[in-house]
Amino acid sequence: MSEPENPKREAILLAANTLFRRYGYRRTSMEDIAKEAGMSRPSLYSYFKNKDEVFRSLSERIHERALYETTRMLEADPEKTTLEERLEGALAAKLGGVHTFGDESPHGNEICDEANRLCGDIVYDASSRFQALLTAALRKANREGEIALGSPGPAPQIAAELLNLGAFGLIRGAEDSTTFYKRLSHFVRIYVAGLR
Repeated sequence: MSEPENPKREAILLAANTLFRRYGYRRTSMEDIAKEAGMSRPSLYSYFKNKDEVFRSLSERIHERALYETTRMLEADPEKTTLEERLEGALAAKLGGVHTFGDESPHGNEICDEANRLCGDIVYDASSRFQALLTAALRKANREGEIALGSPGPAPQIAAELLNLGAFGLIRGAEDSTTFYKRLSHFVRIYVAGLR
């Protein structure tokens, strides 16, 4: 995480998460966030200068936690987990954790618009780091004979990019997270089978 966790700061971000999902970004005020976090508005302003900063910090927190979980999944013991399980867990951690924030709210489109407006750099950085983690995991799986990349298959970076894009595409059209996770499981198994 970019900053050490502070209980009051975490309470603010939890409150903001709840309110942004419930009311959307535009209808949520700093006063609302302070009240939900159980503090005064001046106290809230000692942590964040405005609502945009709260939103960006929440985005950073969500992405950092997703990347932490992704790393944990990809580094799981290959003796105890299959490549499919590791990849599915990593994709679920990244895509499920990040995208259910907006997609499981009646204000999902607004939240996504605000994320694009305020957090493009955060999303780009997290996506680049995620892509690098997937590429490294596929390179390792290739070295250990779990899959066959390179000639005649795709290079690890291309295979990781296609896997990521394909999984990302499953989010749209999935009416809920259960459907998304079910589709993700099938997709990863089919994809990995094609790399063997």
